[in-house]
Amino acid sequence: MTPEVLSHYPQIQELCVAEVVNYLQQNRWMPVNYPNSRLLVFEKGVDDQGKPIQIVLPSQDEYEDRPYLLAKAVNLLSVLESVPFQEIVNAIHADVHAG
Repeated sequence: MTPEVLSHYPQIQELCVAEVVNYLQQNRWMPVNYPNSRLLVFEKGVDDQGKPIQIVLPSQDEYEDRPYLLAKAVNLLSVLESVPFQEIVNAIHADVHAG
């Protein structure tokens, strides 16, 4: 499914940026200095062309594009980790509640 569709899912609506940032940090994604303070960028590994794999998040939960960017991030994590979308959402919630 596309991030546009996934962004309307209640599971995405319930996520907050801090939860996803925590999950990324727990899984060794590295923050990247980015000139736009409205965005948080994380990198881990490289793609087939040797370019860094990046996840872009909004810096605040109040931003209008939050659901879309979170859905896009979870979708990418789902593909990279070869697990279902919902499993990533559950893992993000588990990390927060375990920590």
